Amino acid sequence: MDLSTLKREDVKVVADDLSTILAEIIAKYEQDSGKALQPAHIERLLINVYAYRESLTRQQVNEAYRQQHVRFATGLMLDLCGDDVNTPRLEAQPALTTLRFSCEANLAMEPVFIPTGTQVIVGELIFETTTSATLSSSRNTVDLPAQCTTTGTAGNGWAIGQINTLTKPLHADIDVKVSNITVPSGGVIIESDDAYRERILLAFEAFSVGGPKKAYEYYARRVSQAIAGVHVGNDVDSAGNPIGGTVAVTLLATDGLPRQELIDKVSVALSDETVRPLCDTVIVRAPEVVEYKIDARLVLFKGADSKSVLAAASAAWSDYETARYAKLGKDVVPLDIQTALKVSGVYNVILSNERGELRDSDVIVIAPNQWARCVSFSVSVDMEQQDG
Repeated sequence: MDLSTLKREDVKVVADDLSTILAEIIAKYEQDSGKALQPAHIERLLINVYAYRESLTRQQVNEAYRQQHVRFATGLMLDLCGDDVNTPRLEAQPALTTLRFSCEANLAMEPVFIPTGTQVIVGELIFETTTSATLSSSRNTVDLPAQCTTTGTAGNGWAIGQINTLTKPLHADIDVKVSNITVPSGGVIIESDDAYRERILLAFEAFSVGGPKKAYEYYARRVSQAIAGVHVGNDVDSAGNPIGGTVAVTLLATDGLPRQELIDKVSVALSDETVRPLCDTVIVRAPEVVEYKIDARLVLFKGADSKSVLAAASAAWSDYETARYAKLGKDVVPLDIQTALKVSGVYNVILSNERGELRDSDVIVIAPNQWARCVSFSVSVDMEQQDG
């Protein structure tokens, strides 16, 4: 049996259906008392209350049982399940970026040291460097990784060059300029139940010492909840042949392609001697992007309101694309797209290819380490209508 398809409501240790409980209590009462109960009898009203309270108790018993299992546990109970396999929930994490420090002055006589923890302000947020470096006459520009001192999403998305104000000068007489050269990303809130549950189910793979695929996936996901998808496989040469001993780990972030800071962070984690088998060489990279376009024409039933149908179709497409956005290796199947766009009032969905878009007959096969991204979506109403 595939337990991943098991529905929550099907997992019970006691029957909790109210109508069944009520019928059993009425039958028992009538048997013991020799009296046939009618709906208006006072005993029947009391039995209704008792049966309702018992059904609630049984539901709580069933829910308590479900909370003992990773697939159905939530909140604190899920944390306790994770504790059993040494997999704590990931706390909120700060945004990461790269800061460039530069100086145009002559540094031949006196270099400028940039210590770890150097703070740079943007708005009300502060970014701190996580390593140190020195500006000198032979090196008047250095790039240092930095992280926001505030966890969560607040540090994400600042434009390149916006983080540019030092909290205090690095030197009394020498002017040092700083700015971010990457858009900060990776700041996330505390790990959600769904993401945490997936990691707990992977935790048993980490017990192996042979370097299985799922173990690498487990350790990659342990780095940050900003990671939405992981593919692990052999790296390949220019001819497409697997390279023995070289493991290629492909990452997908919750907001699309992972930034270099996140890739570097995962690379460090997977290269730890307690994680990586001795003979493995680990390469962490972003997925190959496969771009496609959608140009859809909707043939409506006669009498259908085109504006409301277009709005419903656009909303359906947004839901469809959101569900696919954070997954690697998802094929682009026209039938799936047509099904999503065939909302109420739509007779047929036509996908055209006049300008290189996806046609009805086209299927784009996506490799497990690739990511399909729609770069253009348009939907319009066809002039023709059908009675159906």
